[in-house]
Amino acid sequence: MPKILKIRCARCGTLLFVYLKVGEGRLWHCWRKRIIEDYTVKVGDDVKCPKCGAIVGLEKEAFINIKQRSIVVEK
Repeated sequence: MPKILKIRCARCGTLLFVYLKVGEGRLWHCWRKRIIEDYTVKVGDDVKCPKCGAIVGLEKEAFINIKQRSIVVEK
């Protein structure tokens, strides 16, 4: 069953994404079509927190590859 998750920056706690998670397990990447709200800043291929500037992922073609330990997931 799909879940709506709030993805926050691990460093400062700023809301980065509201994401529709399908399936079980860890969040390794965020598919663009499942991101409901996006508050991140993109600089080249880097996806950064808008408040503290921490790199939280790398932008690929269809998804954002999450840098582990850079985010906190809220259900």
